[in-house]
Amino acid sequence: MQKLNPALWVIVVFALAFSACSEDTGLAGTENGENSGWPLNSVDPKQTWMTSETVQLDISIDDEADITAQTIMNEKVTVLGQKHLKGSGVMFLDVPQGIGGSFGLVYDDGVSPKQYRQINLTGYNAKVIDVNFQSESATRGAAPAPQRASTRAATASSLYGKSILEDCGYLNFGPWGWGDVKTALVEAKNSKDNLSTLIDYEIQSNKLLEGGELLSNNDIVISFLYGHTGQTGARTLGYYYHSKDTYSDIVFQDIAEVLTLDYYNGKAKVQYQLDNKPEWYDANFDHKDTPSNPNNANLEARRGDDAYNTLNVHDYYGDRVTAIRGITFKLSIPQGKEFGFYLRTNGALSSDQKTILTNLGVSESNMPQYSANYSCANMNLNTTKGNFRSAIAIYDNFTFMGLDDDLNGGDCDCNDVTFALSNSKGEPYIPYFTDGTKNSQWNQEVINKHPEYINPPTQTKLQSWTLAFENAGMDNDFDFNDVVLKVTPNTTTHTAEVKLLAAGAQRRTEVYYDGTLLGEVHNLFGVDTKTMVNTTSTTATKKAVTLNSIKWPENATMEALRMNFSLMVYNEDGTLDRKFSMTDLLNDQKSPQALCVAGDWKWPKERTNIYTAYPLIGLWGVNFNNSEYGNWYAYPKEDAVVTPLSE
Repeated sequence: MQKLNPALWVIVVFALAFSACSEDTGLAGTENGENSGWPLNSVDPKQTWMTSETVQLDISIDDEADITAQTIMNEKVTVLGQKHLKGSGVMFLDVPQGIGGSFGLVYDDGVSPKQYRQINLTGYNAKVIDVNFQSESATRGAAPAPQRASTRAATASSLYGKSILEDCGYLNFGPWGWGDVKTALVEAKNSKDNLSTLIDYEIQSNKLLEGGELLSNNDIVISFLYGHTGQTGARTLGYYYHSKDTYSDIVFQDIAEVLTLDYYNGKAKVQYQLDNKPEWYDANFDHKDTPSNPNNANLEARRGDDAYNTLNVHDYYGDRVTAIRGITFKLSIPQGKEFGFYLRTNGALSSDQKTILTNLGVSESNMPQYSANYSCANMNLNTTKGNFRSAIAIYDNFTFMGLDDDLNGGDCDCNDVTFALSNSKGEPYIPYFTDGTKNSQWNQEVINKHPEYINPPTQTKLQSWTLAFENAGMDNDFDFNDVVLKVTPNTTTHTAEVKLLAAGAQRRTEVYYDGTLLGEVHNLFGVDTKTMVNTTSTTATKKAVTLNSIKWPENATMEALRMNFSLMVYNEDGTLDRKFSMTDLLNDQKSPQALCVAGDWKWPKERTNIYTAYPLIGLWGVNFNNSEYGNWYAYPKEDAVVTPLSE
């Protein structure tokens, strides 16, 4: 092999060393799209390299209230923004493209239970949406929906007899309630196989949580959601309570009949709204009997009864359903007791179940009269065969509970009747489970997957944004890790937290916001300017560094304020090489020099081009309005990105 000329060897070594850093001049054809991987001639002219859209909400309310916008997808909620309104007002939001085409609004006047509403989006253009939370669409006192005559109605006295329960009217929920329950309690699938619900549970009444604080009283409210059953025989929902470590003093309390009756005191079990309009409609119809035209709102022409039909509203209308509400009852659980739920028949208590209850310590004087399914597995028949009859799941959107109506067989999907549990503010009720629930062998897989069921989080998650910069202009390697920042706005304090996540640059690089220096990236990490931080391995090695918080004015959006971030990059001799803001980096509207990505993003490893790390980004870049690729940032190539350390 021919030896290299010493001078040439120095040049080769220098070139190799330089190509290992972010300022890679080997991509000299980037301006023309020759090597960048971007089909620049077809980039969407609306593309601003931000994975969100700006939405303007024109909100009408009667008096004064807090309005919170939140995600509704999956099980955990992220707050997109909050605003206090007096009368009508305007609210601006950055809505991430990857949240599924809709978000939720929560109305809280501090007096009545909270109201929930779903806002649906189409495409990814700027939006102006009217939202009405005035009295005509309020949770209580709304005009009754159109009702057909029903022979299966009842009054409170005939339903409850000497019940101490309080009929609380309706409680409003977002329509995601139906969708979430349908996902967690899959039709015809044994609930123990879903790994999203606890199937053997009792709750401690002395640890009720509301807004993260312990309650002095023990009132919770339970609301109808839906059921999915072919059974039309009588079934009665109830709850029971007893002292800790003993069933000898157990008390059984009926709540309401749930299957054979259509209306309670003239009110349908569940109602819904369509298209953000104030009218409420009864959810008592069977999908097969509905008109072929989904815009036909003539509900009186539809036939079908029973709880199982309410699920079909969600299936039939989909995103057109913007709110639901169910008849609600207050349960008062004595302090210090443990309690659970049951669904009973009108049939006499079977000898087998009586033996089970007797062995648990239930006295003859307290023995129930009827056969039933219970939330506590040890009280049920055929438990050893996996025939569980109740399930509970604690989502950020709401907490729900479902039961099966079959005592000895069936599919054990625990969704024949389903209910939402809330606190007195209309917020999701956060149960404090008994030790028996936490230690039950039947719950361990679910607890491992959902530790928040047992140890609920105390803080609300706010929507964050990741800013990823190239610091070398058009001659770069498109790995977007020279400077990586996490920005988390708090719209109640009007500030935003800023954290430095990574530094892939090998030159002195300063970060500014609105002209104020936030710091030099290497100094902030405590390394020299030749050291890259959190860019060379698949997992970050240093924790994020918190910078000075920044102001976040009312109605500010990330779309606008990200433009206030800028970088200063220096030469090795200390002279300023270049200064540019995000605005400057976006001006060419072709190859991006900066990205703004929703949430906790995994940025590309060193010298891994963004289009390699995220194969879908090119499809998003050339068609900003194509929602199919709006969440490109959630699908990285394996081993091509860096995962930040958990906080």
